[in-house]
Amino acid sequence: MHAPRFARDQAELDQIGGRAKGWACPHCRRHGTLNRHGRVRGLGEREPGKDAVRGQRFFCSNRGWRRGCGKTFTVLLATLIRRATVRTGELWRFYKAKLGGASVVGAWEGLGSRFSVEAAYGWWRRWRRGQFAVRSILAHGRDPPRGSVAESLGGLFGADDPVGNFQLMEQRSWP
Repeated sequence: MHAPRFARDQAELDQIGGRAKGWACPHCRRHGTLNRHGRVRGLGEREPGKDAVRGQRFFCSNRGWRRGCGKTFTVLLATLIRRATVRTGELWRFYKAKLGGASVVGAWEGLGSRFSVEAAYGWWRRWRRGQFAVRSILAHGRDPPRGSVAESLGGLFGADDPVGNFQLMEQRSWP
């Protein structure tokens, strides 16, 4: 069994940690060497400080008689985007507003986000560049998506938070 890359919520993250011994390490592919190695913490969406739990780190043990590789990997919450503070739900609301005809600044300010407008332009560029990757992922094992990528995401992964559900169901990072 392979280790997941994303978990739905904190409770699922705790359950995943209890099953780590049965997984193969994503680096060396050995079984029985994984241990929980600590929480991944970072900036929260609304609260100040770096106290928000973002995921769980796992260690492939090479100590004692263990034959692991000594590397770590992370299982993140699906509502987070790797190396970003913006949550997937907030990002999807921004994308919907922008695709609905709003300007980048108007869509971003409509969210009441604490992040700068420059971040909004970066996220919009990332959306435009990532559409090809998302389209190819959506076409893998399914009928090719018809219409826009946003419509396909909403249809397959729900209208509330398709970016987070995409990460959870596909076990891939948002491009």
